[in-house]
Amino acid sequence: MNDRELQEKHFRFLAAKYQVNKIEDISAHKFLYLILRKADLGIQVSDLELNYLAKNNLFTTVDIIQLQQYAKNDITRLNSEFLQLRVKYRIPETIDIPIHSSIYWVLVKLDCGNTLEDSELELLNSQGFAETVSLVQEIRYFAQLKNKYKATHHLDRFPESSLYPILKKVEAKEQLNDSEAEWLLEASLEETLEIYWQQEEQRKAELEFLELKSKYQVSDYPDYSISSPLFSILKKLDENEDLSNSECEWLEQEKLHGLVTIDQQRKDRKSFAQLKEKYKATQYSDSEPSSHLYTILRNLELNQLKVSNLSRDLQILLDNPQFKISEQDINWLIKEELHETAEIAQKLHFKYLKNKYQIIDPRLPINPFYEIMLKLEREERLDPKQVVQLIEENQLSRSGKIAIAHYRLEAIFYEKEYKRTGNRWNLPSASSNWRKANESDKALKVTDQINWTKVRESALKSALLVTRGAAFRDLRRLDEAEDCATQAIESQPESHQPYTLMGAICYDRSEYSDGDEWFEMAAERGAVDTDDEIERIVRMTKDKDKRREVAEYLLKKDPDRYAWASSYLK
Repeated sequence: MNDRELQEKHFRFLAAKYQVNKIEDISAHKFLYLILRKADLGIQVSDLELNYLAKNNLFTTVDIIQLQQYAKNDITRLNSEFLQLRVKYRIPETIDIPIHSSIYWVLVKLDCGNTLEDSELELLNSQGFAETVSLVQEIRYFAQLKNKYKATHHLDRFPESSLYPILKKVEAKEQLNDSEAEWLLEASLEETLEIYWQQEEQRKAELEFLELKSKYQVSDYPDYSISSPLFSILKKLDENEDLSNSECEWLEQEKLHGLVTIDQQRKDRKSFAQLKEKYKATQYSDSEPSSHLYTILRNLELNQLKVSNLSRDLQILLDNPQFKISEQDINWLIKEELHETAEIAQKLHFKYLKNKYQIIDPRLPINPFYEIMLKLEREERLDPKQVVQLIEENQLSRSGKIAIAHYRLEAIFYEKEYKRTGNRWNLPSASSNWRKANESDKALKVTDQINWTKVRESALKSALLVTRGAAFRDLRRLDEAEDCATQAIESQPESHQPYTLMGAICYDRSEYSDGDEWFEMAAERGAVDTDDEIERIVRMTKDKDKRREVAEYLLKKDPDRYAWASSYLK
């Protein structure tokens, strides 16, 4: 076989190997033959040559050659990757590890996030890679902590992560600083933070339990768990609350006699019988002073005393809540079918609540005011429509204690709603009600922690800024109030509320003509109560000279429209 025939055969062999289709004789494809020979000999095929193949639609040939050339340099890449793994997992540079070593298999497995088997960890130990083993153990411990404290969606696995020392502090029940707690929030690890807060609450409760045991001289009692009945009993004692029969029995069983006033029980037995006779409760069979009825009847008697005839110390003692009749007492009497006693107790309770809420009108009807005050005592929300109606009918003072207590409960409700739902629209309502409850500092606090860059809804942002500005105004921080009003206008220029706020601020500064312009702009945007707002400004002004100045200005401006202002000149 001559050279030409061998070349032809070699060409066809290479063409088959590199999947070249539709070939003719070698003379027609000398350039192709050259490329295939270079590729087969491991000589780098140039980009020009690869482009030639592509132009002739030999894409499969191009892929084969490129893969072949890529594989030629793969050992270099493999060495580079292994070197990076050595650095990452703290394998000393001075130690020579052959490329076929199982050590690299272990490192790759570790880098993929897989858990090492004991035999693989032992291999690292046997080679003296102490730092690597220590790192692996820390990574494993970090993963356990993330799983335990619900932080698994945090992807960083290495101990250098900011999360790792935080979780170790949580595990050790150590207190986090503000920056660490803030970091958890920013990393969206709310569940982790919630676990920490629960843990912190338990730690505080345990400390409180120890302090109460020391205070009440029962430190020798062996139970230190906050679930112990003793803890709840000591808290009730410390808050001057009455203990139940079951709690007294438990104290006797645990031989904690120092907490039980046995002597007082003997002295009270005779008094109990007299009180049952006086307050129409003789059908009640229990004659022991430990009975709840005795507590109720004793409190009824104390509340019948004339305050003017009492010493100051006894007056202070009787002001203690534990000596007052409660709704629970009345319900207990009804349950025990002591209806006449319950009626007496209800009248005294109503009298006590009227005094507490500073209602001096002796003609005040028991309905609906008794139920209203009962709800306030339970810290239950009132019907806002009912409150507004009673105020409009002049049956309830807008600034009286009932209204203030109502606004306070409303504020607390909306704050809780915000914490429960995350709906920021609850914040303006909470802030507004704190202001009505005369607690503008709390109204301001509601909006203190808002990240304004994340409030994108213009109406919400405007509402938040207006209520924050109003709180600043209540606190006489007028420059800050004005800044809030300006931002609110920029956020929602068609809302009348920030213009009304700006008008009020101007009135506070005695800039009445400017204030009028702002009130007019508010009216143009739908405000229908600007006169009411002006009247409220005058009414809430504590400085008599300032109040007179505003009233005189309004009467001079329009004596008919602002006729009500004349009452502030007296």
